[in-house]
Amino acid sequence: MIWSLVLAIGAGAVLLFLQFTPRPFLTTIAAILWLVALMGAAALIQMLQAHVPSRRLGRIAWRVAGASYVVGAAILIADPLLGNGRMVAALASALALAGLARLSFALGSEQRGRRWYFLSGVMTLTVGMAIGFAWPFSLVAPAIKLLAVDLLVLGATNIPAHNGTFDNRMRPT
Repeated sequence: MIWSLVLAIGAGAVLLFLQFTPRPFLTTIAAILWLVALMGAAALIQMLQAHVPSRRLGRIAWRVAGASYVVGAAILIADPLLGNGRMVAALASALALAGLARLSFALGSEQRGRRWYFLSGVMTLTVGMAIGFAWPFSLVAPAIKLLAVDLLVLGATNIPAHNGTFDNRMRPT
């Protein structure tokens, strides 16, 4: 749960950083590098959650979601300003796949915190679609803000999803 809190605070800091700094280009580059680190933390969170469900499909869903964030982070490293259309499409596809994986876990799960995973999956799917359908961007800042909001929602929804379960662990599904 501490990783989720770090993820939410870090994504909120990126949003504040982008909003209130006077040098947009340098701020955008720094925010992109910070988002790569946060996407790595999101991948770690989801890979750790893959070890908790007892059902095989739950474990697969979390692994797919985590691997999708690793792919997204690699795309941001390879093309930080999102200038290549194929890379943007791959980033949007990776985010949509992560969102669909979390949605499938939430819909197939019987645990009490599943609505938070559902909300997180819907948000990631929405961000993936927004990035995919809104390309080409005149500026990269809106895409970076969308990614930061997605990571903020992911971190913030993991906290109540875990608090409602016994011993801060998910019930086997």
